[in-house]
Amino acid sequence: MALLQTIVHLDPRLLAIVGGVTACFYVHTYPMRGDVGLVLELALAVASFAYDRNVVGSSVNNALSFALSMVSLNYLSLAVATICWRLSPFHPLARFPGPVINKITSMKLAFVTWSGKRHLVVQGLHEKYGTIVRTGPNTLSINSQSAIGPVYSSAQAYSKSHAYIPGKFSGDGLFFIRPRDVHSVRRKHWAPAFTPTSVASYKPIIEKRTNQLMNTISKRRAGHGIVDLSEAIQHWSYDVMGELTFGKANRLELMKDNDLGNYVDSGQSATVAFEVLGTVPALFDIIWHFPMTKTIGILGNLAGSLLATRSKSNEGRSDDIASYLLGEHDESLPKLSFDDLRLDVLFGIQAGSDTTAGVLIFMFYYLLSHMESYNRLREELDDAFPDYDAPLNREILMELPYLSAVVEESLRLGTPFPGLPRVTPKGGATLAGTYIPEDTIIGVPAYSQSIHPENFWPEPESFRPERWLPGGLGPGSRASKQAVLAFSWGPFGCLGKPLALQELRVVAAKMLLTFDLKLSPDFDDDKFVHGIQNMRTTIFKYPLRVLATPRHEL
Repeated sequence: MALLQTIVHLDPRLLAIVGGVTACFYVHTYPMRGDVGLVLELALAVASFAYDRNVVGSSVNNALSFALSMVSLNYLSLAVATICWRLSPFHPLARFPGPVINKITSMKLAFVTWSGKRHLVVQGLHEKYGTIVRTGPNTLSINSQSAIGPVYSSAQAYSKSHAYIPGKFSGDGLFFIRPRDVHSVRRKHWAPAFTPTSVASYKPIIEKRTNQLMNTISKRRAGHGIVDLSEAIQHWSYDVMGELTFGKANRLELMKDNDLGNYVDSGQSATVAFEVLGTVPALFDIIWHFPMTKTIGILGNLAGSLLATRSKSNEGRSDDIASYLLGEHDESLPKLSFDDLRLDVLFGIQAGSDTTAGVLIFMFYYLLSHMESYNRLREELDDAFPDYDAPLNREILMELPYLSAVVEESLRLGTPFPGLPRVTPKGGATLAGTYIPEDTIIGVPAYSQSIHPENFWPEPESFRPERWLPGGLGPGSRASKQAVLAFSWGPFGCLGKPLALQELRVVAAKMLLTFDLKLSPDFDDDKFVHGIQNMRTTIFKYPLRVLATPRHEL
């Protein structure tokens, strides 16, 4: 009773300060959603106003001032306590080097991610601090190939972090499922769609759409011979994934109609939002409630509409990707809810189109910037396919050594993801020879690994497809496939890898067999390179304008 009386007579402002400090230790032990935290702060403001107005008898203005001071003191004490804890020698990650601001808040990493240059900034941090860098309050970047196996590739690969929670979307999609065991169950719905037999069956659609791409380029270049190759490839990629996913129910026809629905930008905006705000999940919880976030749902709405049409089809079993998710091939699999299916097909369209398009754009940029590589590839293709207009033999296409080398090199330099965040298991883990505490968010930076001299030598930052051929670039040459994280590895690895590799080869072959390509005379290399933004999606601010001259009559 005496303690209660003491508390009652304490200055309420002191209680606000104590509450803030207490909240610091609570949320670091039991993470809280950002919107829940905001509601609690608003509740404190309302309670403080009511107390000062009705109990103390203050005027409205004084009560408002009191409520504001209570919230400010509570939040300030929470912030100060948080900073002290994160910088203290008692923090689990205290011994790991990194910028002070990164140790204090994840907002710095979010802003860097928003700039599209996170991969370059993280690489700079590793150059300054070493193999393991503290990039956030509870986040480490580990620039070591030795960490790839245990983190991503092994059967005990670490679960995904909270960065994969997709805002307030209903349902669960394969990409967003974080626990490894739950993910493996959902993966069974997807896996049959990407067996060698299934992928081979998609070739007619890929080739048909790629022939359409050649005609689209020819039409768009009319008059001056210049075409925005980046835009044409993006339109092709969405059309391909639309038809592969939904079959006859597909309505994505960007090559024919242009992107009137703004689907490419919408898909990229959604990806950017998840990548940027995924570094600060609490902020994502709050921002998701604002109307502006609804614009990123344009592609999701279309995916839902196409899925509804496809699921009502009464034409019997099909062989599109949706047919596997709908259980048309295996009725023993548990049925997925419509919300789960919608999120899955949305991810399939966006990931399957956007990433492939990005690698292709990089591929043609590098080839056209290194004409010796371009000419060598064209010579190989001309020898393999003397009848340029005939269907491409898939077996021959997949075995061409220099084409394969160009694809590998484009994947190495064309997928500069900043990292694939995972959470260390209970009991912690030893990575790169260093113990990492449990529940730490860690990631191996894909870009840094792709240019690491221990993985690729010589000229690790240069486009040299020859490094993937027998003999490489000479004595001491190194080219480690394990260090290329374009598709990740292991239980969470991309199931669509065989499809993507087929698409990359088909488009590269058809393009060089059909056109003589050169960079446009007005192409600005510096603007193109500096305009590239990588946020899990690759945004090209400056178009890849090329001079495309038909080699034959189209």
